Amino acid sequence: MNTQGFPRSRRLHLKNDFKSIIQSGHKIQGFGLVLWWKPAPLGKEDVRMGLVVSRKLGNAVVRNRVKRLLREAFRLNRKRMQSGVDYVFSPRSSDSLATADAAEYALLGLCRKAGLVPPLPAEPEPRIHT
Repeated sequence: MNTQGFPRSRRLHLKNDFKSIIQSGHKIQGFGLVLWWKPAPLGKEDVRMGLVVSRKLGNAVVRNRVKRLLREAFRLNRKRMQSGVDYVFSPRSSDSLATADAAEYALLGLCRKAGLVPPLPAEPEPRIHT
């Protein structure tokens, strides 16, 4: 019933899943993030996400905040993302992901760059009445 949650079935949590995606998936960098993605195994049509956060990013408070912001950005936009794909994000800069808006911008920008999210529709030009 609650479609706004982020249940365990939508998260990557097995070491073998992470290893498979990172070793044999596609990779792209930008916006202070690294993204690896790979088509999900047969029978899994959900969009699943995993996070890999290095201690180099900062102390535990910083790492947990970045993870929380990225999870929320993913949760809010998962319906726009290509289904049947597993995503692994790795933040490289906590400064570029300091706010919820920045995290959402980085996550969507990187997914658009990879072709996993459709581009935003172009706004029509304003009509000037003369």
